[in-house]
Amino acid sequence: MHFSIDRKFFYEKLSLVSRAISSFSPIPALSGICIQVDSDQIVLTGSNSNISIRTTILSGELNQLQIHETGSIVIEAKYLLEIVRKLDCTMIEIECIDHSLVRLSSVNGQFQLNGIQAQEYPSIDFSAPSYSFTMNAKDLKECVAQTSFACSDKDQRPVLTGVNFHARQGTLYCSATDSYRLARKVISFENLHDFNITIPSKSLTEVTRSLEEDDMNIQIFVDHKKAQFLLDKTIIQTRLIDGTFPDVERIIPKESVAVMEVSAAELDSVIDRTNFIRNEKIHQIKLECTPEICRIKTSSIEIGNSDEILTDCTYTGQDLTLSCNGSFMLDAIRALHGEKVKLEFSGYMKPIRISNPEDPSILMIVVPIRSYD
Repeated sequence: MHFSIDRKFFYEKLSLVSRAISSFSPIPALSGICIQVDSDQIVLTGSNSNISIRTTILSGELNQLQIHETGSIVIEAKYLLEIVRKLDCTMIEIECIDHSLVRLSSVNGQFQLNGIQAQEYPSIDFSAPSYSFTMNAKDLKECVAQTSFACSDKDQRPVLTGVNFHARQGTLYCSATDSYRLARKVISFENLHDFNITIPSKSLTEVTRSLEEDDMNIQIFVDHKKAQFLLDKTIIQTRLIDGTFPDVERIIPKESVAVMEVSAAELDSVIDRTNFIRNEKIHQIKLECTPEICRIKTSSIEIGNSDEILTDCTYTGQDLTLSCNGSFMLDAIRALHGEKVKLEFSGYMKPIRISNPEDPSILMIVVPIRSYD
């Protein structure tokens, strides 16, 4: 194996595949990047067995790639990235000088790294699933940003650590919940087949981080075992989460007893100002709402309390007093990306429906918490 390539270009590609690599992998080879050099291309692969990224480098003006000898090797990702990033040169030359010894050369000097023979790298099946659809990069970014924050960060119920993609009757419902809140994004498609899969939120984050342009189209392949995202010469592949995603339709209120419409900026700032007032690390806020006045209170024996009135706010319906997690409310408000926020109350201790009046495609649900004061 022997090739030379533009250092900056090579570093960008190494950084891309390294996103799939875990430093705590039980398989030593998976802590490295597999470099496969063919006669006309270089294939870089990184994986942690749950998510795998493969990108192909073809000769071009940007990379100035020159292949002198084919071959393959696995190099520890953190060491390879560190060297390539810090080398002060335009071109870098990489050569396998022994079965598992690699030399990285520049005009100023060279490094030698111990590698792992490519035969020890696990075989990863990158064959595309049978069904695919196309999604705009901007839509995919928005979908992930407006839902994944509501995923659970605990492993007791693995299915809640992912975003559920449920396609039915030409509509894609993207939902995330930790059982205390729900975030849902709805996107319409033409000729979309029905499917129901749950993708780990960590995998979706890596996909969106890899999207460079909002106007590009992403081809997504899915089956009952894995999902693939095809971005130009890069494949990002992820395992799906086993298990049945909860029927979130049951917790979405269909009727309301009161409705509040408020400035998103004001509601955000009022709740955010009280973020330091916590009880057992929970940011609990109390909403006291009547048609005449709406106020938000917080209280902590150790810290203090607050009481603020919402000024840019209209409220209709029953008088209500209820408490909820302020951090959950802030996440929902910020994900809506609107100037106004609409809160629909279905009753005491019943789920609160939160939405952007100008964007019906996004819906948030926050479940109230019991207050004893």
